Amino acid sequence: MKIHVVVDPQLTEPEVTVRVPSRTPLVDQVVAAVENVAAGDRQLTFSWHGERYRVNLVDILFFEANDHQVAVHTATAMYTTSQRLYELADSLPPQFTRVSKSAILNRAQVFSLEHSVTGNLVKFQNSHKQLYVSRRYYQALKRALEEKG
Repeated sequence: MKIHVVVDPQLTEPEVTVRVPSRTPLVDQVVAAVENVAAGDRQLTFSWHGERYRVNLVDILFFEANDHQVAVHTATAMYTTSQRLYELADSLPPQFTRVSKSAILNRAQVFSLEHSVTGNLVKFQNSHKQLYVSRRYYQALKRALEEKG
């Protein structure tokens, strides 16, 4: 694989062009990797105790809807947003996956996925927080985590 970086002072935001042979199975992985890198710089604004905070997308563990409000969980804090869960789902990068009717998680932050009779539980890296995955979304999440490696 060849990588060329051209610094252009006239650009206002990074531009990525990927050129591949016609039969390359890695195209989706390359595009996903570039999107993940771009998402690392992206921030969203949320509130906590009446104050507004900018939070990096990579730091978010999951979003959870409850009582007409969406909670945004990081390893150390919980923020709220007035956005609906479906609005967030449409604007988030591909590493965020719907895992129930009321939750979206960041696959990059998943430490483990436990399947049991009582429920499917996700544990997160560097956090005590946990999230239940509904049966409807379990297999899709399991496949996505296996692809991630």
